[in-house]
Amino acid sequence: MTRSLREAPAPARRRARIGGWELALAALLLLQLLAFSALVPGFFDGLGGLLNVTTNFLPFGLVALGLVPVILTGGIDLSVGAVAGFSAVLMAVLWKHFGLSLGVAVPLALLAGALLGGVNGLLITRTRTEPLIVTLATSFVFTSVTTALAGAEPPSGFPDRFNALGTGALGGVPYQLILFAVLAVVFSLLVTRTRFGRSVVMVGHNRDASRYSGIDVNATLAWVYVLSGVMAALAGVVLAAYYSAVRSDMGDILLLSALTMVVLGGINIFGGEGSVLGAVLAVLLLGFLRQGLLIAGFSDMVTTMVTGAILLVAITAKNLLAGGSFTARLQARFRPASTGSPSPPENAMK
Repeated sequence: MTRSLREAPAPARRRARIGGWELALAALLLLQLLAFSALVPGFFDGLGGLLNVTTNFLPFGLVALGLVPVILTGGIDLSVGAVAGFSAVLMAVLWKHFGLSLGVAVPLALLAGALLGGVNGLLITRTRTEPLIVTLATSFVFTSVTTALAGAEPPSGFPDRFNALGTGALGGVPYQLILFAVLAVVFSLLVTRTRFGRSVVMVGHNRDASRYSGIDVNATLAWVYVLSGVMAALAGVVLAAYYSAVRSDMGDILLLSALTMVVLGGINIFGGEGSVLGAVLAVLLLGFLRQGLLIAGFSDMVTTMVTGAILLVAITAKNLLAGGSFTARLQARFRPASTGSPSPPENAMK
């Protein structure tokens, strides 16, 4: 008799503990803050100044949170930037040209993000095409639609009350940071304490075993892309509030940094391993690194190069520490599936 999900091993529970990778990230974050404070004039302007710096990179963190469940399943979402841009422009157009209040336009923008994520999920599960290909293709489609929707002069000049989401603070703590902290806790609980979270990790760990354990793999995969779409849309809304304007390409900057944050946080790119805590620490580590370099006078081009280098180093380091062959695992990932019905895994029949 097949074992139920409740009886099957739950990798998600084991990931709830703080591991060596997370401790290393925390130590690096502390050392980085101390180094920038000592070497870069103007980086540390009191605790309030340090907190305010986070508003420059937390939209990347929101996207990174949404990518965590996706990558835990062994997938990837290259359309997050396009979804963020579309959702922000849609919100602005609904407010400016259709007269809707932002209290209505923002939820509709988030719903649009969920729908676009759902499109990705359905295409991936129904066509059985690799997420890399599907989300790359949909990113082009979403971007084209966004460009047409934005027009020659995209809306701008949002009310101050809305702009406060991007630049305001409560008791000296930026609203962005409060939002990010709350959602980080929610995602951590989702991954480690819920049936859905355990399904996400198990699907990434072993898809066939997950099916025999009673998990609806297709539904799980579809929902993680819906979550990714919602978080990308939220990041687009926050960016719109931060700049008090929208552009069709405003989400283009999000993908590389957010993906690097997730991988640097210890999420295995093949799925089944990682923690939200690691991703959060990586968001802070990479975010403060980028801001420190900018304050020190380095250009955006340099910070982008550093981000790409960190992504490469993080993937290589995780592979070496795991003691596995990246090439072998990549070949296994893309090896054509057997046309016959797979045999039940040995431990699923006990």
